[in-house]
This record gives sequence, structure tokens and C-alpha cells, in this order.
Amino acid sequence: MHAIDSQQQSLLPRQQGSSESNQNTYGAIQDSSPDETNDTQVRRCGSSVEAFFHIVCITAGTGILQLPYTFKAGGWAGVLYIVLAAAVAAYNGDILIKCLYYKQGVRLRSYSEVAEAAFGRHGQRVVRLLKDINVLGVVVIYIVLAGVNINSLLAGTAAGSFGAQFWSAVSTLLVWIVIVFAREVHDVFVLSVFGTMTTVVMVIIIIWLGVSDIEFAHARPPTKLVDLKMAPISLASICFSFGGNLNWPDVEASMKSPKLWSRTLSLATVFVTFIYVCVAVVGYGVYGDLVKSPVLLSLPPGIAVVIANVMITAHVLLACPIMLTAVFIEAEDDLRISLAASESIQARLYCKLLRTLLMSIVAFFAVLVADFSKVIPILGAIAASMVVFVIPVACYIRLFRTQRAFSKWEYAWCGMTICIGFTCLIIGTSQAITDLYK
Repeated sequence: MHAIDSQQQSLLPRQQGSSESNQNTYGAIQDSSPDETNDTQVRRCGSSVEAFFHIVCITAGTGILQLPYTFKAGGWAGVLYIVLAAAVAAYNGDILIKCLYYKQGVRLRSYSEVAEAAFGRHGQRVVRLLKDINVLGVVVIYIVLAGVNINSLLAGTAAGSFGAQFWSAVSTLLVWIVIVFAREVHDVFVLSVFGTMTTVVMVIIIIWLGVSDIEFAHARPPTKLVDLKMAPISLASICFSFGGNLNWPDVEASMKSPKLWSRTLSLATVFVTFIYVCVAVVGYGVYGDLVKSPVLLSLPPGIAVVIANVMITAHVLLACPIMLTAVFIEAEDDLRISLAASESIQARLYCKLLRTLLMSIVAFFAVLVADFSKVIPILGAIAASMVVFVIPVACYIRLFRTQRAFSKWEYAWCGMTICIGFTCLIIGTSQAITDLYK
């Protein structure tokens, strides 16, 4: 690790303890009490079970419905791509939290502060911009999707005549009601539980209908083992389905026992990987290269598909407040009006006004800017590929290379992760630009 100059040190939280004994690793910090670190802005009141549900709810979003279609591009090798993407996601999520504790006695507050410690003020600004673009962009897409789904579900009724934009506005209002009264990640635990349950119900419906549809098929649709030409596209699409580590610092900060973070993240990733494989295998196995995106379009119509659409709509709305905490908490910390830590009525009012202002911006793009949903995937491809795959690895090596010896295998893994990130950047951006002109 490069020596951090005095100017960069002044930008970091003050270290408690001698810098001469800065021999810590993440494991050493996590085995000690959280009170030994500079956690004055952290209220650790959540369990590892809560963290598990937060991780699953944030990760297993709408991407699950696209997985069978990604197998159409890459073939059955997609199972290996899912496992590889899961391993990369778990590794990057773990090292990002390690970076929060890279200095003895200090816990950095956010992803942005990690980037600042590694690459200075400019690094912090770039990561902050990319992170906020990614989170707010995903939330806008989720709200637009919720509005379209609700309008579709109400088609043929008087409420269905209001239009998708009206229901997007209603969806924004529902998210605002939750986020303006929730102090921190711990306060939206119930949303994570229900969000996870909606995903499980949807997965059960897809598997049940898919397997049931086999007996009605006169001929098995064609499938392929692997398509090397389409492998990068398939892998990139699957990797985006494991994005979410932007929120991990806030989720870990809510845990009473932060030393359980690695295990909790691993278990949540295994669970998400299992349901991803189930949906992808059933969807591609039954419908083959004829599968549609989202996979619900390939399933036989009926009440079960309607319920699945209700579940995915509920999931995206429940996930929005959880995802937005990463943006709101950091903005409030910058303005020194943290809703979680402050007991001042005036500070709480400022927090609510700030969150209302940011939600108004989200509503503006979701409801009033019709073509913005076509631009967001471009921004998302650029932002997500960098902040999810590339930057955590770069920060980790930068901060720890003088504290520990990296093996050649770890360097190889980190190099592969960065290559995957740039593959996602190139393919995701080019595909998003292509879709923009369709």
C-alpha cells in the first residue's frame, strides 16, 4: 500500500491508537468488540438474521426473471457463470467491508470513504457519483416497473384507466412514506423479510408452472451446452444480477455482531445462487431457446402468473427503501444531520426534508421523463460495473498491500474480477446504447 500523505490523513476519521501498531486485518477487528472502533455514527441494533434478509432482498431483484434468457445466449454453461458471479460478488462484498477496518481502531463509514482512503479526494468523488447514479437509477427503474405492472394488473378495471404514470407516482409516494420515517437499515427489516418472501413465492410459482408445462409440450425446444461467442454477454448479464454491495457498509453497520458479516454474506449469497439456478434451469430446460424475457411471458397464463407479477411488483417496491438508505445516510452524514444518531427535532426535520427532496427528484424522472428509463441502463452499466466489480478490488489491494502478502493466486483472482468488471462495462454499455435506438 502506498504511504498516505498528511493531506489524505486529514480527510479520514481520527485514529484511536498508535499508528505504529497498525497491523490489523479485518478478522482482528471483527473479533474485537465494535466499541473498540470509531463507531460513533453507528447504531448496532440488528442481528445477522436481519442482515441476511437485507442482502437477499437487495440482491434477488428483477434480474432473476432474465436468467433463463441469459442461458439462451450462453447455453447450459450459464450454471457455471452463476456460480462464478456469486463467488465474485461474495468476495467483493467481503473485501469491501474489510476495507472499512483497514486502520486499527477506526471504522470508515461508507464506500466513498474507502475510495478516499485508497485514492484520495478525487477517488471519493468519482465513487460517490457512480454509486449514487447506480442506486438512484435502479430505484427509478423499479418505480417505473411497478407502475407498469400495477397498471397491467388492473387492466379492464376503472383503476386501470389511470395509466402507468399515475401508478408510478403512487409507487413513489409509498416508498416516500417508508423512507421519510425510517431512521436506518434496522427500521426497514420487516420490508426485507416480506421482500424475500415475495421472491420465494415467485420462484416457487415459476418452478411449479414450468415443470407442469413439460407434460403439455409436444417436442422439447432446442438447447445448447455452451456458446463461446455469447459467453461474455451471458456472464455480464448474470453478474449484474448479483449487484448490491453498495449497500453492504450500511447493512454491516447495523449488525450487533459485525464479526458475523462474512458468514452472513456467504449464506445469503448461497441462498440467492440456489434460487437463481433453480429458476434458470427450469426456465431454460422447459422452454429452451424459445424462452422469453422475462420468463413469466413463457409460462402458461393464469392466476398463478398474475400472483407472480404481484410478487415481483411488491418486491421492487419493498427493496427501494432499503437501497435508498445508502444514499440518504451518506448525504445526512455529510450535512451532519444524521437521522439515526440525532435526537434533535430540528435535525430530524432537516433529514425528512432532505429525503423528501431526493424522492421528488426520483419521482420527476420516474413519472415525468418518459425516455429516461432508456438512458438509465447506460448509466447503470457504467456505474454498476465499476463500483460492484472493479473498485472494491482496486481499493483492497491499495489499502492492504503493505499490511499483508498477497499470493499469486489472490492476485490472479483479483485480476479476473477486474476483467469481469470491464467485460460487464463494455457489453452492458454497448447493449444499453443499442436498446436506446430500438
